[in-house]
Amino acid sequence: MQRLRICFARRGGARYLSHLELMRLWERALRRAGLRVAHSHGYNPHPKLSFAAALPVGVAGDAELLEVQLESSREPAQVAHDLAARLPEGVEVRSVEEVPPGAPVLQRILRAAEYVALCPSETDGERLRHEAERLLSASSLPRERRTEDRVRTYDLRPLIQRLEVVQDEAGRVQVKMQLRADTQGAGRPDEVLREMGIDPADCDITRTRLLLAEEE
Repeated sequence: MQRLRICFARRGGARYLSHLELMRLWERALRRAGLRVAHSHGYNPHPKLSFAAALPVGVAGDAELLEVQLESSREPAQVAHDLAARLPEGVEVRSVEEVPPGAPVLQRILRAAEYVALCPSETDGERLRHEAERLLSASSLPRERRTEDRVRTYDLRPLIQRLEVVQDEAGRVQVKMQLRADTQGAGRPDEVLREMGIDPADCDITRTRLLLAEEE
């Protein structure tokens, strides 16, 4: 058995894939690359393949993390090469590395996620800077998350670790944020933008990094 961690990017049309569609995409790519993925035992066996965190539909990813367990060992560099030709446009392997035996699963060591939201050209950067200061200085930011069958109230403030508003070389306003993402809670970039008075649908959002406990 061999456990590999794959870092990959998801851009373009691939950003609109659901989590389930992305999972199936990787299952197909691994199979076509001749990689035999280990499966769980029991009545309904499933491939031993897991993501650090689901990426919201419509959000791009520069450094997403996926772990897979293979039935036999392969050189990580060869795995990266073999996968590159089997992945669709918009999904690109950044790196492949072997994970030591007994290492905790990604979900247990994930601590935070960094995002960049590129705002519309007419965005008032000064107003957003004031909004960012307001959010960071607040003691709490009560919000609601609606699902199909219920409404849950939560506090957004503890989920925001860093927040800043900058301008890129072209003068476009960017909102950069580091949000908590662990087993106790996870911040969502769309909720932060809404709290700042921005419609997330008008922004180009990218998750640029996932921070693990081993990197702290």
